[in-house]
Amino acid sequence: MYCSRCGGQLAPNTAFCGACGAPASGVVGGLDVLKRPGIITVLAVLQLIGGTLWLLGALGMIAAAIIGSGQGQSEAGSVLVALLLGALGVAQLLCGIGLLKLKPHGRTLQLVFAWIGLIGIPIGTIISILILVYLYKPGIKALFSGKQVSDFTADELAQIAAVTSGSGAATVLVVALVVLLVVAMIGIVAAIAIPGLLRARMSGNEAAAIGSLRAINSGEAAYASSCAAGGYAVSLDDLAKPPIGSGQGFISPDLGTNGVTRSGYQVKLAKDAGPGTIDVGTSAGTCNASTGTPASSYFASAEPVTPGGTGTRYFATDGRGIIFQSRTPIANPIAESTAVPVQ
Repeated sequence: MYCSRCGGQLAPNTAFCGACGAPASGVVGGLDVLKRPGIITVLAVLQLIGGTLWLLGALGMIAAAIIGSGQGQSEAGSVLVALLLGALGVAQLLCGIGLLKLKPHGRTLQLVFAWIGLIGIPIGTIISILILVYLYKPGIKALFSGKQVSDFTADELAQIAAVTSGSGAATVLVVALVVLLVVAMIGIVAAIAIPGLLRARMSGNEAAAIGSLRAINSGEAAYASSCAAGGYAVSLDDLAKPPIGSGQGFISPDLGTNGVTRSGYQVKLAKDAGPGTIDVGTSAGTCNASTGTPASSYFASAEPVTPGGTGTRYFATDGRGIIFQSRTPIANPIAESTAVPVQ
């Protein structure tokens, strides 16, 4: 018989362990319950933490896909990454729960993760080898065999006692090594997922910028036909100002300030600087008492607040109602030699 606390061998018919003083009565082979080794507990907790993180990452990718980027390929990529992260998260949660409950599938999944971890040269490889060696110990294999305590042989009980009475120093060492492995895995997955998230975010910002310019084009068409006798507003403030006696402007209030920032883009409206642009009527003659004098054409632009961070493309439009794009800022007036229409 073996002590369930320290793993020491007990003399026949003894009531207490001579090494640690633990009571030995009423136990089967020295063990009344299967004791979970500290190293297994550490692995289980780390798996649960990792699984939670991957599921949160999957939710983030799904949110990016729902928001929409305006590009089907980018959205499909977000969904694919979300599925991969979700599958990894679920597998790690199942592994952690299985390890805590000493279920066979817990050890099996941990073995799979350890074998995969061998490719993380050099730190991941070293840590994974240590985990594999530990999981293949006879006592660990017996613990995760699914047997009841009464079903174990004396040799198996001795092997279990040996692995459950490991030193605290070994547990601390394994904790440190596994933490390093988890950090490395997080770094790898983050290196894969974060660029996708940033691309999805920028694509969404660019789609919103195009939407803002389309709203301006629609608002200018309504302003010219019903408010300024064919002239166009030359500032967002005038375009958002409602006609006298009405409470609704020609664009939504969130676009009603020149230089407003929306979804990582700064949106502006000005008079077209082309040589053929002229004033049309007077500001006092408009239906909403515009501040600026209407013009025969306008220039609206949407530029990323942080180029390469909130967006990579610049957008602009004018009285023609066509939205142009470029990888560099678009000057007023729009030159088709440097900007192309958005497809």
